[in-house]
Parts: sequence; C-alpha cells; structure tokens
Amino acid sequence: MRRPRVVPVLVGLALAGTLGCGRRSVELFGACDGCGPSPDGSVASLALRDPERCGADEEHCEDDEYCVAGACVCREGLVLDGEDCVDPMADAEHCGTSGEDCANVCEDGACVSACRAGRLDCEGGCVDVSRHPLHCGECGRPCGANQVCIDGLCRVFAPVLDCGSCADACCTYPTRPDDRICVEGAGC
Repeated sequence: MRRPRVVPVLVGLALAGTLGCGRRSVELFGACDGCGPSPDGSVASLALRDPERCGADEEHCEDDEYCVAGACVCREGLVLDGEDCVDPMADAEHCGTSGEDCANVCEDGACVSACRAGRLDCEGGCVDVSRHPLHCGECGRPCGANQVCIDGLCRVFAPVLDCGSCADACCTYPTRPDDRICVEGAGC
C-alpha cells in the first residue's frame, strides 16, 4: 500500500551531502536561498529534486515517482490514478485519456489486438523496454527512484546544477529539459 501523498510547503532549505556519480562526487544539497522553482519554471535547487530525500521531510520517492519542487510526483508519462501512477499509453486497465479497460492490450493510448513490432506486451500494455521506467529491459523490471532507463538498463542518476560536475554523462531528466542530471555510464 502506498503512502498518502503530501505536498510540502517549502520556504527555505539548507542541507548538505554528496552522492557518487560515476567516479566523482557531486554536491546534491547546498545552502538554498529562495528554494523552489524559478519564475520561468526551471529548477532552482537540488534540495528539491533528490528522489532519495525529497523535500523538507526527506521522503523517499517510489519507483514510479520523481522528486519535483520538493514533492514526489508521477514519473514522466505516468499519471496519478487513485494512489498509483499508471501509464495511460500502455496500461490495459487505464488506457488512454478516458482510462478505458482494454480487452487485449493498450498501445499509444488505444486498445488494440496485439503489440506492433519492437514493443513487448507487459501486463497488457505495449511497451518500449529500452526506455520505460517500469519495464526497463524486460517486463516488470522497474528502475529505482534514483535511476533512469537508458537502452534497457537502469542507470543511477544524481541531480546537478552544472554539467561540469558529472564524471560520466550529463543528461536532462526525461521530459524535463531544465532538469540536468549526472548519469552513471555512457550516453543518455
């Protein structure tokens, strides 16, 4: 059973710590002057982005969540349905914007009879396992909250403000172009 979601109100935060990212350590938390999203929507503080210690209460986000502005929210492409994050593009029980229950499988938000080539039927959803956070490399293998799925492998990441801190790859978090992360291993 999932924890109830609480969205903390953050005024300021000052935490310290490091996380190994590749072969070098990167600063995760620092003094935060005016923590929170900047007026243009970009992320202003690392203290509000760490899925291992998210927000003022340092909550650990679930595997299907990511830390945004100090709160655990559904990962990219997933939407909240009750207490669960589901993929309406590939979930036979919550398919499409209407949340239709499919007789066969759900692909790209529509009920279909079979998955097209290059996609696997994972629990009734047609999934590209090379990038899916809940089915990474194979059906039913979720990446941890501090990992992203790249080429079918769950790779550890750490949020950063400056790509110069990364020993390996500096990427953007999927669907969040202002969210820079260091990813262990090569490639994004």
